Amino acid sequence: MKSLVLFLLSVVSLFAQAPASPLATEIRAIIDEYENSVRANTQKLIAAATEEEKNKFRASIPSAGPYATKMMKLVQANLDQPDVVKGVNWLVTGAASFPEGQEALKMLGTTFAGSKGIAESVKQLEYHGLPAEPVLKAVIEKNKNREEKAAALYALGAIHFKNFDASADRVSGEASKEKALECFQQLNADYADVTIQGFKLSDFTAKMLFEMMNLQVGCEAPEIEGMDADGVSFKLSDYRGKHVIVIFWGGWCHACHGILPLMNQTAAQLKDKNAVVIGVNTDIETEAKKALADYQVSFRNILDNTSSGPNTTLYNLRNFPTLYLIDPKGVIAIKNGALEAMVSHINAAK
Repeated sequence: MKSLVLFLLSVVSLFAQAPASPLATEIRAIIDEYENSVRANTQKLIAAATEEEKNKFRASIPSAGPYATKMMKLVQANLDQPDVVKGVNWLVTGAASFPEGQEALKMLGTTFAGSKGIAESVKQLEYHGLPAEPVLKAVIEKNKNREEKAAALYALGAIHFKNFDASADRVSGEASKEKALECFQQLNADYADVTIQGFKLSDFTAKMLFEMMNLQVGCEAPEIEGMDADGVSFKLSDYRGKHVIVIFWGGWCHACHGILPLMNQTAAQLKDKNAVVIGVNTDIETEAKKALADYQVSFRNILDNTSSGPNTTLYNLRNFPTLYLIDPKGVIAIKNGALEAMVSHINAAK
């Protein structure tokens, strides 16, 4: 028995140490060449002594274009090899804006729709929007592998969820909502255990399902609560009876910097209008206090401590800054809208 166990262990070890195929090695070499060139440029940027030097290296960040061309030639010459999917994956995820990346995307829906090993790149198609729908439908129909099929269901559901969430057209929005629900329900029923890159897809779908049902205009706003920079607890419902503009932001977020002075002005202007501004800051506590001081933030903030803190997680934040307008009854009046529209809504309210 002992000798049998040793034999089996040696076989497992042999396979574990099996060298990569020549094709996989060549694909990896192209990816490494590109990544090393970017890394080298970044190191020069960090080491630059003057702003002029920094600008020089910012302008010379290596393009993925030449590497995409090399990769596509390699892919087209090896379409019958299993390891070729590694090259297709990189083209779809690392060179999406180049013609070769677009060609690889088409290949995912045709040549490789039934292939194993494409789950990670299929999942990334959630960021490609509705143009990726035919590719994802092809993978759902043709692929028999659980990871790939689950990834396609997830990505298609996520695309329709985002379309529903952003749609100004009620009919189009409701159609996308139904399609998202259909994908998520199938994924949760048949593939709830599937993970991609260590994360359960069903965990992501749960957040989107919660947002579809609880974070839309007309829904009662979920409670936001925590401590401010002085260690005093407060919550959104403390302001029931007032309009509340809520901003989710962080000092780490460059896009937030420009709106903070406007939020300060708005907070001052709304003092006599039965309305307030509150923030949910997503920096760690020491950085949060620094950001509040640096930007002279005049409105009260809950410190969520990270961009995955309890309140930002509950509200399934995908972009920063994000603004909500909550009406005096605690109902969401505007979601992820412009500050000007929120102020106009408050001014028009009786």
